Amino acid sequence: MHRSAARVLSTLGFLMGALVWLASTPASAGSGRKVPDLRRDTASWVQPRAAAAVMIPVTFHLAAGREASGTTNREVQTWVARANEELAGFGIQVEVVAVRRMPAGWGSVTHWRSRRALAGHAPSDGTVHVFAIEALDEVGHRSRRVRGLHWRYRGLAPDLRGREYLVVTREAPSTTFAHELGHLFGLRHASREDNIMCSCRRGQNVGFSAQQGVTMRAGATRLLARHLSGSPTAGRIARRRDRAGR
Repeated sequence: MHRSAARVLSTLGFLMGALVWLASTPASAGSGRKVPDLRRDTASWVQPRAAAAVMIPVTFHLAAGREASGTTNREVQTWVARANEELAGFGIQVEVVAVRRMPAGWGSVTHWRSRRALAGHAPSDGTVHVFAIEALDEVGHRSRRVRGLHWRYRGLAPDLRGREYLVVTREAPSTTFAHELGHLFGLRHASREDNIMCSCRRGQNVGFSAQQGVTMRAGATRLLARHLSGSPTAGRIARRRDRAGR
């Protein structure tokens, strides 16, 4: 073989060996910090961008009068905090924009007519209306007490078209508000005891599944588009979010 050709082949062999050694040996910068392997480590350079939270404005109505012992602001805060804890991972957050006292006579809502009449206190003002009352059923009427309700009008009366609201009773578990929000966002009941959407849930160690989170995120987005977009309340919240993100 010609000497020049032999030298070329020798040089190429040396370079290939060096490349193999470099690929198999962690490189280090002068400071001792590991230099990323361009083939494997570049994904770690890009931090996942958290999805902007879908903010759901809520108005709470607290029952008052002789027939109501009275839900406190602290109880409402507990419900909201638990719901936001469970929803945060799916990019949904609840923001209480108003807390109001109901007129006397609404401590209990035990009949379909009264449920329909309650919708008159849930105007289409760009917020989700939540009523905190004493009872949703008559004592002793059912073996299992009703602690929460998602109500939506499906009739033809023009003054009620599109109305929906949530009800949570004062003695409800801290997860009931989150459960009813799940219905509001499109979830059905579940059968696992560790799922918030199961009426059989027990204890505090319960939550939503990843698939339920996907469904709720889509449902919350549709809810805003259907009921809240363009309303003064939704507009104020959107502007407040924009300022907070700057």
